Amino acid sequence: MGRFYQMLESKWLPILGRLANQTHLTAIRDGLIAIMPLTIIGSLPLLIANPFVPRPDKVTGFFSAFATGWHDWVSDPAIRKVILVPYEMTFGLIGLFASMTIAYSLARTYKMNEISAVVVAGVTFLLVASPAEWFVLNNAEFNAMKTDFLGGKGLFTALLVGILTVEIARFLRKSKFTIRMPEGVPPAVANAFDNMTPLLVNVAIFYTFSLFLQDWTGSLLPDWVMKILAPAIAAIDSPFAVFFAAVFANLLWFTGIHGAVIVSTAILGAFFEHNIAANAAAVAQGDAPPYIFTKMFWAFYMVIGGSGATLALVLLYLRSKSAHLRSVGKVALVPAIFNINEPVIFGTPVVFNPTLFVPFVFIEGILGVIAYYATKWGLVSATFAEAPWTAPAPLGAFYAALDFRAALLVFFLICLSGLLWFPFFKLYERQVLQESGRDKETKGVA
Repeated sequence: MGRFYQMLESKWLPILGRLANQTHLTAIRDGLIAIMPLTIIGSLPLLIANPFVPRPDKVTGFFSAFATGWHDWVSDPAIRKVILVPYEMTFGLIGLFASMTIAYSLARTYKMNEISAVVVAGVTFLLVASPAEWFVLNNAEFNAMKTDFLGGKGLFTALLVGILTVEIARFLRKSKFTIRMPEGVPPAVANAFDNMTPLLVNVAIFYTFSLFLQDWTGSLLPDWVMKILAPAIAAIDSPFAVFFAAVFANLLWFTGIHGAVIVSTAILGAFFEHNIAANAAAVAQGDAPPYIFTKMFWAFYMVIGGSGATLALVLLYLRSKSAHLRSVGKVALVPAIFNINEPVIFGTPVVFNPTLFVPFVFIEGILGVIAYYATKWGLVSATFAEAPWTAPAPLGAFYAALDFRAALLVFFLICLSGLLWFPFFKLYERQVLQESGRDKETKGVA
């Protein structure tokens, strides 16, 4: 184990540290986090339009009358469309917003004009993902934009646009291919002229490429990107990916690096957002969600109580014979209920603790694989709505899947993780008690 730690410190920690702080991954992470309120608020209309209570066979009281009335109300196509408009304007446009927030984050890192970066990225994304088209209806012409690729289907293209437009603007600025106004011109006016060249060049490059692509393949850029990434998306929505992602994230955590942030936002963040957006779109259309591995799946089935599924460990601490572990359990209990586990990770400590290495690194992946198959086999519904990751896991799982069975699955996973943590907890408890006894003997001799 000592050699393993030495190898981690000397070989992997420097690489992982650079990965955690990589400029573009950081911009993607911060940009996706910035659109989280849109997905959470945008989920609410979906919950209203899809009653979580089954339609009763007959009305026998207040609740059955309420459930029947709710189902009748949302089954009206006109009313359903009205309910879902806020979803279409938030969740349904996350690709567009992601291109702008990622560009903003990257421009801020480079100390460039963030507003200009947002404008260029937004215009460029619309140009390649939803170019305006003319339609004829009832002998009248209409200019309209399709929204097919402005949501989850366009998310990966949004990443490319958000990053590349800022990099192109940065290159132009470094090469001094920008319009410089004389001193004395108001900053707002100077910034507007300064933004013209990057906007012109980005529009020219992306629009030309988009026209070439449409002529060559008959597809828009987001459609082409999705076809290329289809194998990767399918591979990530698998039990192997669920297990490997959890193990990798907790290996990082074990070495003191915030693995959950790196894996679930920087590396898998775009896939998670794509999957939950696709599931939400399917539910809005009355179809079954197509994907299992989403950010909500990760947050409420795997990271129960925080990375490593440590809520069960905290509960075990509350009954420990060690005063130290009991005190850690009392302090860590409330944060763990809300999926925050820094008190138990650093209070124990779990990080760099060889006794707790195996359960901390592997239990989360085991829970994920079980939850994956529970979803695949139809024992629980797939997640399609987004809740704050700090929501207590049973409530969060119910909200995200709109399924009471999801909450029951979480309770089962908590019990299972307790059984898996138990032998390692008892072993560590014995070590702590022995060390505490030696300390008392040492003080008694002194």
